[in-house]
Amino acid sequence: MQLKETTRKIAVLDIDGESFEVDGHYRGKESRARWYTVTRSRDGSVTGDHLSKFPTCAKIRSLLH
Repeated sequence: MQLKETTRKIAVLDIDGESFEVDGHYRGKESRARWYTVTRSRDGSVTGDHLSKFPTCAKIRSLLH
């Protein structure tokens, strides 16, 4: 039996005047995300992908530099 993978938007964070969206990736009916993706709201570019933990503001800042 194959489980359906889903993506849900978990948060929109404002960091240093710029907005970022955090998506959680789930399999089946899991309540905890398997990994997280961070994208810039203005252009949809991926800032961080397959992050094992929910990203903090400090983590997102470190991904930018």
